[in-house]
Amino acid sequence: MKNLPCTTVYVVGDSTLSSFADDYYMPRYGYGTQLYRYLLPQAKVVNLALSGRSSKSFLTEENYKILLSSLSAGDFLVIGFGHNDEKGEDERYTNPNLGYLDESCERGVSFCNNLYKNYIVPARERGAVPVLCTPIVRLSDDDDYCGSCGHITPSSGKYEGGDYAQAVRSLGESADVTVIDLTRSTMARYKAVGHEKASLFHAWAATSGMKKTGLDGTHLNMYGAAWTAYEWAKLLSVTDNPLRNYLVEDIAEPTDDVLAQSVNASYREPSYEPFSPEKAKKTHFSAQPPWYVSVMGDFGGGEHIKEFVAERTQGGWKLGNDGTVARGKISGSSDGFVALFRQIGADKNFELSARVELLSLAPCADKQTAFGIMVRDDVYADEYVPSLSSNYVAAGYLGAKAGIFVREGGRLAFFADDEQDGGTSLQLRIKKINQQIAVSCNGGERAFYDFDLTSVDNGYCYVCLFANRGAVAEFTDISFDITGDAVRA
Repeated sequence: MKNLPCTTVYVVGDSTLSSFADDYYMPRYGYGTQLYRYLLPQAKVVNLALSGRSSKSFLTEENYKILLSSLSAGDFLVIGFGHNDEKGEDERYTNPNLGYLDESCERGVSFCNNLYKNYIVPARERGAVPVLCTPIVRLSDDDDYCGSCGHITPSSGKYEGGDYAQAVRSLGESADVTVIDLTRSTMARYKAVGHEKASLFHAWAATSGMKKTGLDGTHLNMYGAAWTAYEWAKLLSVTDNPLRNYLVEDIAEPTDDVLAQSVNASYREPSYEPFSPEKAKKTHFSAQPPWYVSVMGDFGGGEHIKEFVAERTQGGWKLGNDGTVARGKISGSSDGFVALFRQIGADKNFELSARVELLSLAPCADKQTAFGIMVRDDVYADEYVPSLSSNYVAAGYLGAKAGIFVREGGRLAFFADDEQDGGTSLQLRIKKINQQIAVSCNGGERAFYDFDLTSVDNGYCYVCLFANRGAVAEFTDISFDITGDAVRA
């Protein structure tokens, strides 16, 4: 064993580095939890990373105070931010286009200056050695990492987009700080193995019929975190950073045993009970049978239900989320929204149509913001279900585009007219005729055949008017009719 003095490796960053206490089928693990695999016993890892934080919002946390009071000469500081610095929210957003000495705030706080002034400089002042890490990629359904999955973001309103990974690289070069480029390494690995195998590096929230559901394209599982820690160690080993001296001699790839260990041995597949009017008596928003209101899915927790809007208007209903923090989502891994819904027998034909007008779009709105109409397999009465990824067909607005989107087998697909932006007014319709579901959005139509709407709730399906994540919309001209019994060909 190398004769080295003991040291502490402090880790700061977001959820891609932090620890979790999940009941997922394949729980979330930040790669900061797995660095120990490649460090000698003389290097103690203290993981201060926190889920949901950016380099800016982390400064308000107790863990930042602990960092400043604990760092001392001979220690190391691993810094991994970027995922949440991209978010269009004043509390978290930092600008990737400004230099590391730029302290102006007219275009938002400089990402590079924030990292330099609040992390690198304090570490050096205390005699510690900083190590910068670029953010790991998000899992792309089509192996495209040229955009937001690779942390190259578009501008949105007052928030400028840019290349966050490149900003970290540039900061490292300008401030003479070691950079571990995990953006490029994870991108190369994911492209090499393809989407299906790359999904095994990520968290899966649940199972349905013992099949994995709720793929989390942002967060790693233990296997993915171990692989990322392995790449971190390999990249560190070819730098001149003194932390390389604390690496184990045999930097070996994680084995399939780690993949097996990534499955939660205590996990039990959740049971589901069809909606009943009795459940509606316990919901936050008042019901108007046969229509009911619920906040369901992945929206941050039951305490946030009150941050949604669901109220009658003169011509229909106003639904959405208008808080300063985005609640709910339609994402590659899960869904969450407020819905006005109606229960229908699974063997019935029907037609639902409505006009929807976007009333407001908060700064927190992003590519996971959605509103529109849908028919779905299951429904939950004011229930936080972080793994909600069951089947549905929908028409409306998703991430600034108008179109038709579906989730089947956990996978989200979006069909949009490239010449049509999200707009502020949409005419929507869903019509079920036997084994066909026909959907239209502002005249654009698409049909789905033998679409499975009974894999969770065998007896019913549910039509919904819905909205989430910084969008408030008014639904008018609402028309719903049961048009007869479905006949299977």
